[in-house]
Amino acid sequence: MKVAFIGLGNMGSGIAQRIAAGGFDLTVWNRTQSKMTPLVERGATPAASAREAVADADVVFTSLMDDQSIFGILQAEDGILAGMKPGAIHVCVTTISPDCADRLARLHEEHGSHYVSGPVVGRPDAAASGQLMTYLAGAADAIAKATPVCESYAKQVIAISDTPRIANCMKLCINFNAVALIELMGESYVLAEKCGIPLEHLRDFYQQSAFAHPAFKMYAEKLRARDFAGRGGFVMKGGLKDVRLMLSTAGSVGIDLEIGRIVERKLDAGISAGMEETDWSAFYEITRREAGLG
Repeated sequence: MKVAFIGLGNMGSGIAQRIAAGGFDLTVWNRTQSKMTPLVERGATPAASAREAVADADVVFTSLMDDQSIFGILQAEDGILAGMKPGAIHVCVTTISPDCADRLARLHEEHGSHYVSGPVVGRPDAAASGQLMTYLAGAADAIAKATPVCESYAKQVIAISDTPRIANCMKLCINFNAVALIELMGESYVLAEKCGIPLEHLRDFYQQSAFAHPAFKMYAEKLRARDFAGRGGFVMKGGLKDVRLMLSTAGSVGIDLEIGRIVERKLDAGISAGMEETDWSAFYEITRREAGLG
């Protein structure tokens, strides 16, 4: 299988190295020519342009910065569509907008080629060691053809949908979790520091207990199934009491827990709607209502 890889930044270079190590016939191109050298030393073929790189490729991978950069290289005179052969597959591993994925799918359909969204989850060091996760969305036969290449850099390859944008929506959900957890931990560290708690104890809680705790797995399923019966759990009125204790304690040391304020508002709304005896995680229903999901 002939593979082209375009975009050799921190993430792209690691992915391309794994593809090269997987024994695929790899051609690479990057605007900064020097970034191709490590791949060429591993047996990849350098190209003078994106058009040249993709000319014989069965599968074309792009790892670029954003929506604009992808369209710039895709539609350029010496770009991807100018050189891509009919029936070839374009896999984009970048975090892009769902609307961008829709447009890419249309452009490839008009061109006679195929588009698969393949955003990756993980850091550049995980890319270099083949430990990424990737979600693939697009036509089933295109996903099947691209999967062996994806397996060279991802320990988990998950075909999620035949609609490309779904993979990008999934990646945005994952990234939202990451940034929200960072904010949550940050607010917690500030509260701990203000209260005089040695921060290594909170670190140890995160590293040794929190993220492996069965309660988090339980809540993941509760929210998915919308199973909020109060039996054997922690009811909403108790949750509101605890959140207000958190907020008042934070206020006493001069800080505001912004996420806590959001949760307080939703718990209060849930209780006003008659959910005081349901599991406290039922404030998820307020989030759904505010999103127009009923």
